[in-house]
Amino acid sequence: MGKEKTKPGIERLIENVCSFLKAIYCYLIHAGRKFSSLSAHSKINILGLFVLLYILSVTNFHFWMMHKAWPMLFSQQFVRNMGMISLPVKYLLLSGFTLLLVVKFLGWSNISKMKAVTKGLKLAGLKNAGGIGPRATDIVNLSPYRQKVSIDSEGVPLEEFERKKNFIRSCVNSQVEAIIEGDEPKYLDLYLTNKLLPKRVSYGEVCSHALKPGQFVIGKNYGQVITQNLFDLPHMLVAGSTGMGKSYFLRQMLLNLLENTPDLQVYALDFKEGISMKPFRSHPRVRVIKDVTHAITILEKIESEMKKRFKILEETDADVIDPKVHKRDPILVLIDECSMLYSLVARGKSEKESALKATQITDNIAKLSRAARIHLVLGTQKITKETVSTHIQENIEGRVCFKVTSIQGSALVIGNKAAKDLPKIPGRAISKVSVDQEEVQTPFITTEEIKQRVARLKEDLDKGKRKPNQEMVSEVKLRKEKVEDKFAEVVKT
Repeated sequence: MGKEKTKPGIERLIENVCSFLKAIYCYLIHAGRKFSSLSAHSKINILGLFVLLYILSVTNFHFWMMHKAWPMLFSQQFVRNMGMISLPVKYLLLSGFTLLLVVKFLGWSNISKMKAVTKGLKLAGLKNAGGIGPRATDIVNLSPYRQKVSIDSEGVPLEEFERKKNFIRSCVNSQVEAIIEGDEPKYLDLYLTNKLLPKRVSYGEVCSHALKPGQFVIGKNYGQVITQNLFDLPHMLVAGSTGMGKSYFLRQMLLNLLENTPDLQVYALDFKEGISMKPFRSHPRVRVIKDVTHAITILEKIESEMKKRFKILEETDADVIDPKVHKRDPILVLIDECSMLYSLVARGKSEKESALKATQITDNIAKLSRAARIHLVLGTQKITKETVSTHIQENIEGRVCFKVTSIQGSALVIGNKAAKDLPKIPGRAISKVSVDQEEVQTPFITTEEIKQRVARLKEDLDKGKRKPNQEMVSEVKLRKEKVEDKFAEVVKT
């Protein structure tokens, strides 16, 4: 009988000890993360604190100050007795107590946030069939404004979290950016932010952040401007529903590249009667093509130029075309509404042949053109196998996706449904390169301002301030040449 009575008490003791050890472990983990994210100056200050503790341990200064402040509690005899303790023991005791305070201070904000999130999920009424609610298991500070909270869903479906997103937002007192499935089905990643993205970003306020050749602005995130370099990508896919800002993004991107890359050749294939790219027509280094037949001719000439560049690389034993050394310009092929070029749906025989030819050439360029300094930027309202082949998609690392109407559309572009969940704000997009993903507000620029800036660029070219390395590829007469055996082997692989 006595044994049965003591058993629950032992279980409670073991449970309390485990909870205490788990809490200590959590504090240590989060304090370590916070310490690693501190500035060098803050880390030096913390390390200097422990040097100060050593000095206190040698001089007993802190004990004498305690005696002076509370003489009835800490007598002179107490101070003398403490001074007789060995120096290592005094330092370990003092530094150990201080370390607990530091760990508590550094880890407290994350631990309290995790408790607040768990409580918020409970208040939101999220629970499984057994009445058990989800809980926060970990938190990572992505920036001063953003956090990623790992959630043990306890079997509560993702759709339920999405349905109660607004309620969760009010309960945790933070904006909910996204709720995404984790690496394991049991876990979800909850992205929180304390700062909202701007609803409008002007090109003029951010373009100075992209000044290197090939560099351009993606957009503005939480307090910082996100840029990318086309030469590093080397290709990009831009998608999004009508009216969400895709064409405006392509135009500001093209302008940014023209301003910081003096020797850039641009071939803009705009199948909306050339309306989107109309402000660039006066630029001598930009060719705007608006019909499929002319577009295929241009693609053939670019493919021919690519083969010549591979021959140059072979002859010079170089890995990448250097515009200054090899006297070859970087080439950008921008295709807006590329579905009109590649799609085979509801087309006649000759149109299908043209579409297949365009797809084959683009696929070759996408696979091989990094070393040749030839870059693709494809824009489309939606991505399917019919609009952009999977072979081309596989070779495009950079993605920018504006709001889309379906989960499938978002998943095809960026691999998850974040673009479906974007607010209906023109210019709001998800930028993704490799596995890195960010929500951004892309820059806006008026047609009139584009014309003014293009006019200045044209004037610089006329005055010789901007010197290209070669004539435009579109002006070169296309000759049907035999493809080199070595090049053919590369294409096959």
